[in-house]
Amino acid sequence: MAAALQLSALVAARNRSYVITLLLWCWVAGLAVPAAAQAIANSTQQQNSTVSPDARYPLIVVLKDQRSLTKLPVMCGSNARVFRALARGLGLPQNCYMPGQCKRIYSFAVKGFSGDFNTADLVKLERCLPGATFYKELDGTVHKAEDDDFWHPLDAEDRIRQRQQQLQQLGWQSQQLQQEAAAQRRWQQQQGQQQLTKGRRMQQVVDVPKVESFEEKVKTPVTPDTALNLWDLTQGKNMNQPGAKQQAVNSRLWNLDRLDQRELPLDGYYTYGTPQVNGTGEGTTIYVVDSGIKIDHQEFKNDLGTRVRASYGRDFVENDDIADDCDGHGTHVSATAVGLQVGVAKEANVVAVRILDCTGSGTISNTVAGLDWVAANARKPAVVTLSLGIQVGSWSRVLEDSVRSLARNYNITVVVASGNSGVDACYVAPANVPEVITVAASNVATKYNGTRTGDPEDSYKWANTGPCVDVFAPGVDIYSACGGASRCQVVDNMSYTYASGTSMAVPHVAGVAAIYLSSNPDATPQQVSDIITNTATINKVTQSRLKPGTPNRLLYSGLNQDPPSTGPSVVTAAEGPKP
Repeated sequence: MAAALQLSALVAARNRSYVITLLLWCWVAGLAVPAAAQAIANSTQQQNSTVSPDARYPLIVVLKDQRSLTKLPVMCGSNARVFRALARGLGLPQNCYMPGQCKRIYSFAVKGFSGDFNTADLVKLERCLPGATFYKELDGTVHKAEDDDFWHPLDAEDRIRQRQQQLQQLGWQSQQLQQEAAAQRRWQQQQGQQQLTKGRRMQQVVDVPKVESFEEKVKTPVTPDTALNLWDLTQGKNMNQPGAKQQAVNSRLWNLDRLDQRELPLDGYYTYGTPQVNGTGEGTTIYVVDSGIKIDHQEFKNDLGTRVRASYGRDFVENDDIADDCDGHGTHVSATAVGLQVGVAKEANVVAVRILDCTGSGTISNTVAGLDWVAANARKPAVVTLSLGIQVGSWSRVLEDSVRSLARNYNITVVVASGNSGVDACYVAPANVPEVITVAASNVATKYNGTRTGDPEDSYKWANTGPCVDVFAPGVDIYSACGGASRCQVVDNMSYTYASGTSMAVPHVAGVAAIYLSSNPDATPQQVSDIITNTATINKVTQSRLKPGTPNRLLYSGLNQDPPSTGPSVVTAAEGPKP
């Protein structure tokens, strides 16, 4: 009976999170809250009333100690003879054999396992491991933090920006763009913004909570099919030697151009390195827990073309060691972090830990498995990127605990996307974890038209902000390597594409963290966070979209080269968004 009540409570808690999610979305969208809440309540009332004893639910079980953990491989193993031989020595009754029950066993980031369980399974678990369970939670889904209509509906502005990117790739003229933009706005007015908003949001909140990436992608019809110009990367200087180097960049790489200077206008260069350090992240490794990586892309070679800096770690979607990318999100993120041309830390290594499928979605249990793998296998100094999250109003204690453990117990810096729902980032896991660096996305609206001193810089309009955000970084119209057929018509080792979202902001911070760790390999995650936030440029992001308590810090790659400007850097309640 106790196990049945526990399982019922877990299912009911998940369904209550649907209502919370709906209320938050209605607040963002300006919809009628009572009617919407009643609709979702009616749809979940029957599920809350009873749980069938035979129904199996995906659960994650976290254990209290190592001793109980050592029994799991024997209990869940496929060899009954091994169980019979070892059960007595482990203090396990013979009826505790549960072959195949543990889909994942976690030994490092957290201690526990995941699988599908019914009431009888939970009774057996309690009998075989009495008092060993710390807590249980229902498995859910994570999604990439790229901006797409999973997180919010695309409005006219989103569609116009996507078309701008496509036309820029094709080299079309601004007159054509203006005509299409005007037509798009007329269509928007005819359709009505509320219909665009209501349908998609109402549809999504009734699904199982999802871990998703935070990005907005656009399929690019044509990309430059040329080899890298190594001269442009350093202006003839040796990349792996100390000294200031400059990469000549055009407006496509406005994001790199913005990182190395306090003020606008953009100067057409990404400057990195000092007389003391090479500024390339050499000797560090960034673990991209994401959709995999297209490791043969030219961005992941070294400056001599003699070595590939990208490698496979583990694929938890297909359960093998080939963590290739079919969505393209992980490749885009990785290249922004370490790419030779489009990246921040040009000599850092990158490892693919695949937990997202070809649509950019995955499970919490696989995400925890990916973090567990990193904890066990990371080459230090190391950085982890999580350009993903779960839906607003849904929570995952095990995801938060796993991320926290990497920072606290394994000295690994973790960089996380704030999310793309336009709400307070403290409502989103794992962006709400204090031990990580939570990143929101910024934009320079005039980046393609010639920037000037004092040009406005805004947050990405759907970026989650608030006091859980640590820093802003460029995240709109980010040009990087293409690794998925949904992003570019031809996917090869010289394909590129654009994407937007807090997903795209994360790798900029990860790259800067890698550069710092390269010359400070023993720095703790807290020290890395402190150097990034304390040297950030303050009060550059327009405050109109920022939630109260948002630190107004913009990533600066120069770190200690010159001090930031002075003045308050936190949005107060009085300065927050107007109701």
